[in-house]
Amino acid sequence: MKLTVLVPALAGLLWAGSALADAQLEVTTPYVVQLIDGQSINPKLLDKTSTFPLSAGKHQLVVAFEGNYSSRNEIKLVTAEPLVLNFTAADNQKLVLDYKKPRNEAEAKQFVKEQKVALKDKVSGQQVSSEQFVMPKVEGFQLTRDYQQELINMGKAFNQPKAVAVSSAAVMAAASAPVQVAPSKAQSNPEALTQLQNWYNKADAETRKAFQIWVIQQQ
Repeated sequence: MKLTVLVPALAGLLWAGSALADAQLEVTTPYVVQLIDGQSINPKLLDKTSTFPLSAGKHQLVVAFEGNYSSRNEIKLVTAEPLVLNFTAADNQKLVLDYKKPRNEAEAKQFVKEQKVALKDKVSGQQVSSEQFVMPKVEGFQLTRDYQQELINMGKAFNQPKAVAVSSAAVMAAASAPVQVAPSKAQSNPEALTQLQNWYNKADAETRKAFQIWVIQQQ
């Protein structure tokens, strides 16, 4: 009698566990996933569609447009600054990054000016609310970029470190003011300090802010 009752109970528990399956995110090229919740993703370059499991709750997605419209005679690549999407996934939800896929180089160049994309529920077709922004352009040659560190410096990372977030807010007010350092008796390299002050005063507000955050992190 006890065994007869126990078996259905165990079956019920197993069904309940399966009902709480992960959500799913689908992204198609030319968008390539760079980060999910602050974790770097190694893209499978030969796959036109990539699928990722997600737990129910808040998430942050970073994708980069990497369009290749080359021919045998000419290389035609179209890229854009990474797009960040903050959203909330529900249990068993199948999400897809929806956008009008450019068919050629001209359409791609027009598309990346605004990067109009949406997160949609693949089953219902309904749009899922998301907060979106494009990451600032980084000047100069960059072989690789640490997108997570850039987001932390901006104060917009997934699970933003509290110490960095507070530091970012604290330095904002001073970001546009020239630095002035009082003379010190213990200056070990006054020429280097003077040069550093000159570089700082010539930098724009964003560069100053990033430098101040870096200095605070070294302490």
